[in-house]
Amino acid sequence: MKSFLSNNFDMKNLGPVDVILGIKLIKKNDGMSLTQSYYVEKLLKKFNYFDVKSVSTPYDSSIS
Repeated sequence: MKSFLSNNFDMKNLGPVDVILGIKLIKKNDGMSLTQSYYVEKLLKKFNYFDVKSVSTPYDSSIS
């Protein structure tokens, strides 16, 4: 696949993939998992909400 792409497009080999399109790839022995926490953290930092403390939201259990 890599040779096909490099024959048809200008590209560089930057090594193993860590993050692509805001999605973090985590390689494990039994497969791979994808997480968007990297992208969410980046957005929170951009808009200065990364260090905001969470608050509990009241919930009325009698309303369903």
